[in-house]
Amino acid sequence: MGKSSGTDRGGFGGGDGTYRGEIKNARDLATIKDGAVYKEMKEGISRYHAVMGVRQRSVKIADLPDRWNGVHVTNGKGESEGIYLNAKVYDNLSRSKIRERVTSAYESGWSTRTNRPIQHTITHELAHATWNNHLRSPQAMAAGKEIMALRKQWKRDTKKKGYGDYSKTNVNEFWAEVVAKAVHGTPDKYTRAAKAIVKKYKL
Repeated sequence: MGKSSGTDRGGFGGGDGTYRGEIKNARDLATIKDGAVYKEMKEGISRYHAVMGVRQRSVKIADLPDRWNGVHVTNGKGESEGIYLNAKVYDNLSRSKIRERVTSAYESGWSTRTNRPIQHTITHELAHATWNNHLRSPQAMAAGKEIMALRKQWKRDTKKKGYGDYSKTNVNEFWAEVVAKAVHGTPDKYTRAAKAIVKKYKL
């Protein structure tokens, strides 16, 4: 979940994989004013599908509180309900300004580096839709045990590279940042493990 908490975090902050706040005026991504930004979002979804497989296809732009870049919602049944990108960012900022915003989070060491900064938020939120510890399907709950074990291994690893402090926040943000790296960054044993978990449990 991307939270704006200063330029050093580039619009990414603490979350827990599901958003419980207000969402207004949700609409299709095709309504994004800047065609280059819209293209980046569609390419991000396509790339995620190619690498991880997309289960949540409800991705919209909406009016969210200023502090959020994008959010994922898990409903009361423990199912992924949808992803919403903040119109204040993706409908009001240019492609170059969004890139600057996310790159600042890379440079500060907050976010995990990828080679597609403009697509980082949508990839991160799609990862929450694939798995977070609020999802209650048998597959998600079984996968959670492996993800927790993977996180423990990752936390002990002093040689891992490319990860930002955001991934240390909790297991949901760990997962979302590892998956963002799997989709758009330099592969390692954790990104390979994440892809294997998705495949094993058909997430």
